[in-house]
Amino acid sequence: MTELLFTAAMPFKRKGTDTIKETEFVMALSMDLGWFKPDAARDFINSAIEKGIISREGDMLKARFGINDVQIPMGFKPDVSGFQKKEVFEQIIERIMINTGLEKQTIIAEINKSRNEKGGLFSIEVLGILMAREYGIQVDDLIDKSYRGLLKR
Repeated sequence: MTELLFTAAMPFKRKGTDTIKETEFVMALSMDLGWFKPDAARDFINSAIEKGIISREGDMLKARFGINDVQIPMGFKPDVSGFQKKEVFEQIIERIMINTGLEKQTIIAEINKSRNEKGGLFSIEVLGILMAREYGIQVDDLIDKSYRGLLKR
C-alpha cells in the first residue's frame, strides 16, 4: 500500500495541493516523472480510486490523505508492473489456473483446440470464458469487460 500511496502522492506534492486535474496527474506520472505511459497512468488512477487513496470529482482528482503527511523516500520509483491492467484473456487464464491447478500451456492448448473445432468462429476470450464456466468459475465481470472491449474496436 505504501508504494501505491507514494506514487499517488507525488503529483499532488509536486503541485503543492490536494486537488489537481486528472490530465495534469497523468502528465505528471507519464511525462514529468517518466514512470508510466499515459494509458498505464490512467489505469493507476483507477486502481488508486478503487483502493480509496484518491477520489475523482468531475475532471479533478482529490487526495484522500494529507499530502504533507506522506514522506516519499529519496529516489523513490514505483514498480509499474504491479499497476498495469491485465488483458481480459490473461485474467481468464489466471482464474482457470488458480481454480483448477492446470498449467497455463494446457489451458491455452485446450482453448486453441476448441477454436479449431469451432472453425475459428469465436475469439480466444469467448472460448476462455466458456472454458472457465465449464469448470464452474465465476467470470461474469470478465464477460462485461470483454463485451466493452468489443465495442471499442
